[in-house]
Amino acid sequence: MSGTVVPRRVAGLVVALLLGAVPAAAQGPGVFEIFASRQQSPATPLLGGISLGSYHGAIGMRISGALNLTTAQDSNFLGARYGYDGGCRRPHCHDGLRSGGYRQDAMGMSPSIGAWSADLDLIFAPVRPVPALRALLLGFSPYAFAGIGGYGVRPANAADTSNATWSVGAGAHHELLGWLGVAAEARYRQPFSNDSGFTPTWRDKLQYRVGLTASFGGRRRSNEAPPMAAAVPNAPCGRAPCPADDAAAERLRDPRFAQRLLDFADGYVGVQYATGGSSPRTGFDAPGFVRFVFGEQGVRLPVSVNDMAAAGTEVSTRTWSLRPGDLLFFSNDQTSAIDHVAIYVGHERIIHSTASGGGVRYDTLGGGERGQWFADHLVSARRVITDAGSPNDSAPRGTDGAPRPEGTTR
Repeated sequence: MSGTVVPRRVAGLVVALLLGAVPAAAQGPGVFEIFASRQQSPATPLLGGISLGSYHGAIGMRISGALNLTTAQDSNFLGARYGYDGGCRRPHCHDGLRSGGYRQDAMGMSPSIGAWSADLDLIFAPVRPVPALRALLLGFSPYAFAGIGGYGVRPANAADTSNATWSVGAGAHHELLGWLGVAAEARYRQPFSNDSGFTPTWRDKLQYRVGLTASFGGRRRSNEAPPMAAAVPNAPCGRAPCPADDAAAERLRDPRFAQRLLDFADGYVGVQYATGGSSPRTGFDAPGFVRFVFGEQGVRLPVSVNDMAAAGTEVSTRTWSLRPGDLLFFSNDQTSAIDHVAIYVGHERIIHSTASGGGVRYDTLGGGERGQWFADHLVSARRVITDAGSPNDSAPRGTDGAPRPEGTTR
């Protein structure tokens, strides 16, 4: 069989993986990754590949594929490294030229598949949906996985070593710019045909992988503002914040409400800043983002940042007094005039739509010049999750004067 022809059993395996993973990938936020992988032995080829994953909370599904493309000449050399006979057995080899101790022919530079891998993995990432825990781990999110797939080294003019495999492994992901990140993992791979489980030489079967990831989509992310948000200014309510209905009022009393709120807000990191904006389609300003996030959870807040600063219950701005979900208010001139609002995440981190940062992002109070600006200009904090009230419509305002993030220009 030619080195460029994938065996039928391999093709069937890849098709099965695609059919199994595509429905999962169509749901929830996704992660696209470009990666390089290699097994423990330095003699094994380096593979380059891509993967597509989809997550629902801490559970994810991922499909990956990687190839090592080589020439027929390199495949002969690869076969020698693996103990295969790399000699040419094609009838037209007598037309070739000898070079470096082996024979080349007219097809010597044609591309072929030197090695391949394909995997469908079920992933468990307990820290991924919890921004506060990721903050504790400095942005790292560990995960474990188990999967099925295949792996093969395919030297020219030699037996195909492709096998269907099962695998288990673990790794970690780290966010660099919100949507951009890096990942590294180790995988133990074993053929289904081998029923010995973990062998004494299990380290030789480890496959290491490093990659660059890009997140897309988001939790319940939409290009339009929710219908409830448009109805807020005219909604009757006693005092802000106001639950939209009995179900929303019940959610407010749930101790897990703050975490769900922050988990939802995290899905909009990277949305652009827009003055007066209140939807993902047009972008958000500071009060627009806060109002949208709370509104999607069924809680109405006032339109303007000044009215938000009167909602709920006042709490100390000392970090040990703050709870996740509290609203923090900032003044450019450190007076009572409120210019900006953010949602407190925990561990001195905030999530907000910031003019100086270009959109929805995280910042750390006191972290660097930018974080220090927010720490110095924090003037009040309000706890809104446990109160009920009504909105108060007025002109929006919410442009911060913080230094721009490093590496950005006006």
